[in-house]
Amino acid sequence: MKILALSDEIVPFIYSPSVRERFGDVGLIVGCGDLPVSYLEYVVTQLNVPLVYVPGNHDSDEYVVQGGQSVDGRWTKVKGVSVAGLGGSQRYKPVGKHQYTEQEMFGRAARLLLTSRIAGRRIDVFVAHAAPRGVHDAPDAVHTGFQAFHTLLRTGKPRLMLHGHTHVVRNLATTLTPLYDTQVINVFPYRLVELEANV
Repeated sequence: MKILALSDEIVPFIYSPSVRERFGDVGLIVGCGDLPVSYLEYVVTQLNVPLVYVPGNHDSDEYVVQGGQSVDGRWTKVKGVSVAGLGGSQRYKPVGKHQYTEQEMFGRAARLLLTSRIAGRRIDVFVAHAAPRGVHDAPDAVHTGFQAFHTLLRTGKPRLMLHGHTHVVRNLATTLTPLYDTQVINVFPYRLVELEANV
């Protein structure tokens, strides 16, 4: 299945009538946070395929995309693919719903793993806003990744992790990194990803 993953910035040729021509073979849209609701609603309406998403640190406390399904703190099955997610970033100010301490994110990751284990499902695609610590992240307080994601990837063994949050400004920046049994991909501002069928 072909996945169109989006994060952090509106892409003009996606937010246009040509989106159907360019991405007509996409089977799933993934929103990795910090995107206007209207942008995601437009893309899902034009492509008419399922959308799953998580909020970013700049998204409103009541971030809801009509026509999509939030996977923040939960998992779901879409077209035979198990998808789970954890939105938000490291806490860098005292208020804000989509910001977490390392301990808070570890608790969220543990609950997500537990629910997938209870259901007897392996996560195929893990969707996040932030990156794992030390992989595609940055040293500042806002863009530091989560150590908790290492535990989730090592234990849950998802096939893909899709995240945004860290803006790629140079062509030489690493955006795809194997970590444990998972391909970790920074999708900023968009990325087409092929998910091979389970064998």
